[in-house]
Amino acid sequence: MGTICSINLFEDGTDELYEELFARLREIDNEFALDKKNSDLYRINSRAFVEPVTVGEDVFSVMEFSLLISKITNGAFDSSIEPLVKLWNINSISPHVASLEELEKILPLVDYKNIVLNRENRSIHFLREGMGLDFGGVAKGFAADEVIKICEQHGVRRAVIDLGGNIYVYGKKSNSKDWNVGIKNPEYPDSAPLVRITVPQTSIVTSGIYERYFEAGSKRYHHIFSPFTGAPVENDLASVSVISKNSMLADGLSTAFFVLGERKSLELIPKLSSAFNIKISAIFIKKNHEIKFSRRFPYTRSVLYDDWKIKELYE
Repeated sequence: MGTICSINLFEDGTDELYEELFARLREIDNEFALDKKNSDLYRINSRAFVEPVTVGEDVFSVMEFSLLISKITNGAFDSSIEPLVKLWNINSISPHVASLEELEKILPLVDYKNIVLNRENRSIHFLREGMGLDFGGVAKGFAADEVIKICEQHGVRRAVIDLGGNIYVYGKKSNSKDWNVGIKNPEYPDSAPLVRITVPQTSIVTSGIYERYFEAGSKRYHHIFSPFTGAPVENDLASVSVISKNSMLADGLSTAFFVLGERKSLELIPKLSSAFNIKISAIFIKKNHEIKFSRRFPYTRSVLYDDWKIKELYE
């Protein structure tokens, strides 16, 4: 997963159950790994232009879900972004600032409309040579949902799952109260949280400019790419958090909303809630120290730093 994963099952945790959960996480990691030659994702990126590649149910269902998010967000979320990830190489020790010429060459390869799925034989096919998939925007959310399924099967009463920015709080606390979850301060991510929300069982996923980045000259380049420009998104947002019981949906939307910005995202939330038949809420933390919440935000919230303000509540 490229991050530290932690699971706390409190009094229901046993060695056997923890082993089952982490075995499932390792299985997902192996299926979605970009650099493991036996992974479904590696085979797709190596062969899917030459011929349709048959994959396992996990990868195929995540691909179907990703395409649905892409269609509803008009491409703001796009799993075919792998050529850009490879070009910028932000997660390596030698990141690269892409030139306009390089972006002009690569951008035509980033287009979810050029991915063809066949549910009957679970195959994935690319219509353009050089395309590639990167499920970094949804795989951890999928993994969190799978962990919750196992918890339900074993009758776990309460749990906290943390997959590196993907949080899932399950059940109730031991005092039967809801959970307090902190949203990081993008300027001081290792310090006390900026926002605290009190939520029932749900997932909270955050995408922010402080997570992975490099600096070249006087400019910082973060890891959230725009499928439209090919470069790290430049807008007034520092982070976006999405709250939903479907962690894979929250994962994909935290990226899409960061790309779209708050206004377009807010317009999409009712459509997305209807399409997926699920409640979706969002928190937009801006570089100018404003914090904005989606309409009819249903959870108790508090801001823990005096110099950050709730500028406007959308009603």
